[in-house]
Amino acid sequence: MNNKSSLYISIFKRKGGEGLETKIINNNNKRRYESLFLELEDNEQPLIIYFKNMQTWFMLTDSRTLFSDGEIHSILNNSEIIEVRPAMQEEFKEGLIDKEKFTRLKLKTKNNEYFICKIEHGLPYKGLYQVLHFIMTKNVSR
Repeated sequence: MNNKSSLYISIFKRKGGEGLETKIINNNNKRRYESLFLELEDNEQPLIIYFKNMQTWFMLTDSRTLFSDGEIHSILNNSEIIEVRPAMQEEFKEGLIDKEKFTRLKLKTKNNEYFICKIEHGLPYKGLYQVLHFIMTKNVSR
């Protein structure tokens, strides 16, 4: 595990944490997600995963952010993320106004593309938001 990996996990634990469907990947649970690891490149380390089912999931690795909402499958290099924020419009459209129940984040990349990823509400949402925000800050301050 590289320095970034332990830093990302530490931010996730400190600012949020695991939920029913969001887990820090370790030796005890990694077999459960093996089918998604086929997406990974050599030497890429999976760190945190939200797994609802094979169509709806989110995975943060030491170098990329991968997610699927059933229709759209996205893979972003962490070094490309320059903006992270709650996807307010999408949440409001579904009638969600309590930010504790939010499940979507809007990510913007260096080439001005926007992506909406869905994750578990509550502590996992807060933790992943903070990790992605930390990643984004490093990219913007370069």
